[in-house]
Amino acid sequence: MEIKTKRLTLRPIRIGDENEIHEYAGDREITMMFWLPNDTFEETVDFVKRNAEEWNSAGQTNFEFVILLDGKIIGGCDCDLGHSEDRSYATLGWIINKAYRNRGYASEAASAVLDYAFEEIGIDKVYAQCDINNPASLGVMRKIGMKCVNDKGTRTYPRTGITSGEYTCMITRDEWENLK
Repeated sequence: MEIKTKRLTLRPIRIGDENEIHEYAGDREITMMFWLPNDTFEETVDFVKRNAEEWNSAGQTNFEFVILLDGKIIGGCDCDLGHSEDRSYATLGWIINKAYRNRGYASEAASAVLDYAFEEIGIDKVYAQCDINNPASLGVMRKIGMKCVNDKGTRTYPRTGITSGEYTCMITRDEWENLK
C-alpha cells in the first residue's frame, strides 16, 4: 500500500527502514519534542519492529507511514486512533529530517495522511498538537486546514523534564471535504 502525492510517496513503516529513520530519530535536536527513540540504534530497531507489526494486527490503532522523497526516507507521519475508544477521532503527527525542512514536505505528507484517515479509516475528526515553541508545526496544521481549538494546554517531556505550552488543532471530515 502506498500513497502518492505530487512529490512524495508514503508507505507503511517496515523492517529495513531502521537506518534511515535513525538519521532523524537519533537527532536529539529534533526529537527532544517527540517521544521517538533517540538514545540508541536498538531503540530505533524496536520502534520500527513494533510499528511494522502494528500494520499487520487485526486491532490496528496506529498507522505509521514513512515519507519518501526520490526513494529516500526523509521523515514519518502517523495517524493514531489509540486515544479514541470508539475510533471516532485520530491524532496526526509528523517529523521531517532537518536536512529536508522548510520545503512543504510535512504539509504535503500530513495532508495525504488526513485524506487516508477520513477516506480509508473512516475517522470523523483529527487532532494534532505541537509545542508553542514550534511555529513550523503550527504552520503545517493551519496549512492543511486545521483550526486551533486549545492554546492553553501544557506538555512535559519525559526525557528532559521540561514543561511547555501546547497548541491543539482539529479538523472534521466535513471541513476537510469543503477544502478539497
